[in-house]
Amino acid sequence: MTVIAALLPVYLAASSVNSSAAQTSSDRIQGKPTAVVSLGDSFISGEGGRWQGNVDMAYSHTDSMYGTDRATVCDPSGCRKDPTRVYDGSYTDPTNGKENGCHRSDVAELTESHIPVDRKFNLACSGAVTDNVLPLAAGGRLFKGEWPQADQLEDLARTYDIKLVQLSIGGNDLGFSDIIRSCITRFLASPVGQYCWKVFDWDLKEKLKREVPNKIKNVIDQVRRVMRETGHPDGSYAFAIQSYPSPVPLSPNYRYSQGIGFSSSRYSPGGCPFYNEDTNWARMDVVKGIADMLEGVAAEKNVHYLDLQWAFDGHEVCAKTARQARAGDTLTHPIPSREAEWMRFLSAGISHGQGQVEESFHPNSYGQKVLGRCLKGLYDLARSAGRRVEYTCLNSRHQGVEGVHLEPLSRP
Repeated sequence: MTVIAALLPVYLAASSVNSSAAQTSSDRIQGKPTAVVSLGDSFISGEGGRWQGNVDMAYSHTDSMYGTDRATVCDPSGCRKDPTRVYDGSYTDPTNGKENGCHRSDVAELTESHIPVDRKFNLACSGAVTDNVLPLAAGGRLFKGEWPQADQLEDLARTYDIKLVQLSIGGNDLGFSDIIRSCITRFLASPVGQYCWKVFDWDLKEKLKREVPNKIKNVIDQVRRVMRETGHPDGSYAFAIQSYPSPVPLSPNYRYSQGIGFSSSRYSPGGCPFYNEDTNWARMDVVKGIADMLEGVAAEKNVHYLDLQWAFDGHEVCAKTARQARAGDTLTHPIPSREAEWMRFLSAGISHGQGQVEESFHPNSYGQKVLGRCLKGLYDLARSAGRRVEYTCLNSRHQGVEGVHLEPLSRP
């Protein structure tokens, strides 16, 4: 509550400014420092960015685990772990002191976009739902000791010439993490064949039809209102929404057979304990369903759209065309991105209880770099086109991060 109390006078002062007369023109922002801003959830905050690749080994407090743990700090006295060097100022939730904060990593998508502006502001937070983005005055809610993200954006937009607002939201409103957790639990601890897709399919598709799209549309409307009231009229900045990359491959593309429960190689060494039926449903119904929904919202609301569902193709957790780190890989010479998994595996259990479980199935540092390249490409295309654009981000076989490229999104 200390953070809230400290911010309250700032918020009230900003809210009391009469913006209707003096801030209706882009003239208000000329000469101000430039900035780009990211809003939303863990997939854009940078959660998972602590890791560069995966490795199946017991957690060590004193070594880099074949170069995968970027939180490793070494000096003449030895090595130790310092996650705050990766998640600076956002590792711990100030409301409860637990290590499950916003997880804004130093390689978050916005940072890795290398868009040429004066400042980059990553306001996204792990676990955020649409209500945590909405302004407080429009029903928004504080989250992890911070004001709603649109209110934070308002303060920034009064000081900076905002060139881009990038939004990633909706997954937590759909309960995506609960679905993943259920699929894993059913694979490991339930009788064989207890598929999670049979439990969640109907409810998920109903939410995708009306409930969640309407929430996201409201967020877009409210963000636009905030931008207008701070001197950023529609069209004076790029506003884009993005989908989510798939964490696991389609079943034929696993490098491990399905197996059974804890004895399955998908659990260890893979860190991808899913049934074939569940993983195919997750890829073709959940990930694709969310992407289709967001594409429709973007078209209706006239915002740019970045489709990410195939961005990690061939580099998902347990993909047969990728591998884990091994002896010889180090922090200074890590597993090459062309060979690595770009998504964090299941960070839990005896075999690989590394870091925080919340990081599981989020883009690792390689994945964050991929997303950053995608975002930079979309931003450049949006600026040059002078109209709404929609592109899908793809990678090139047998190449690493450098092979990522955008292609126009083809509508059926």
